[in-house]
Amino acid sequence: MIKDLIIDLAYDRITLSQALTRSKLIANQIQNETFKNWLSKELNGYEYQDTVLPNYRKIWAEIELFIDFPFGRSQSFPVVLNDAWGDDMKDMIYNHRVIEPIAIVESNISTFENAKAYVNIPGGMVNIIADMYKEQIQQHRGVARSARRPIGKVQLQNILEQTKQKLLDTLQELENQFPKLENDYTMNEENQKDVQNIVTNNIYGDNNPLNVATGQNLTQGDINLTISAENKEKLKSYGVSEKEISELEAIDLESPKGTPNRQSKIMAWLGKVTASLTAKGIYEKGPELIQFVGTLM
Repeated sequence: MIKDLIIDLAYDRITLSQALTRSKLIANQIQNETFKNWLSKELNGYEYQDTVLPNYRKIWAEIELFIDFPFGRSQSFPVVLNDAWGDDMKDMIYNHRVIEPIAIVESNISTFENAKAYVNIPGGMVNIIADMYKEQIQQHRGVARSARRPIGKVQLQNILEQTKQKLLDTLQELENQFPKLENDYTMNEENQKDVQNIVTNNIYGDNNPLNVATGQNLTQGDINLTISAENKEKLKSYGVSEKEISELEAIDLESPKGTPNRQSKIMAWLGKVTASLTAKGIYEKGPELIQFVGTLM
């Protein structure tokens, strides 16, 4: 059962939602609640403020606020917060939580006609965002009408790929550790501990939000560094200077992906670079730069 599932998943013979569903049989056999809960949430969806929402389901996506002015004029601009705002507000503004069941994520990707689509922001949140710019909006007799987030197709594809790899790694390690899993698995304390280590390591890693004893000191190290030679060339194509790239490399080294202060540091860097490009009269590459930097979060 587990061997066939690994092969079907690795060679894309089944959808990810089908693979997750079949994995429930294995989760039931090893009686691991962490694995069961993860499979259930991936298949049925997460709560918005879910304490176990994985990092790969939080994607960086700026908010565009639309303002109507007198005489039929309208304008949109990205919402950017300064360092005075707290981490909770920054998290709400800059991150979009993909809480839908994995089958819905798969379906949404198939409907993309272009590289990105837009998610409309609920009215209550629009009012909260507009209140940040209340003075400027009133000064020009404007009214906040709506807001939206651009979501890249590649960002949703990355969720599927990360989920697939986490499931595949978990299944393969379970098979290696327990070659007779299907017919001769013993529910003893040692086996349960080994299973728990395998599940938490492969699914949550250093970012494990669960209060479980893995018995291991797991680190991700340099695998979380993201400023590769290829990425440097992309940044240069957007008009980013060598000095600015070096500053981003320093952030990448000091705060690898997964560390809590990485996002705020990169956002501060992005604000400075965007202002620099605007001063140079370079406008057309701004949206591409913003979308690219979102992948580094």
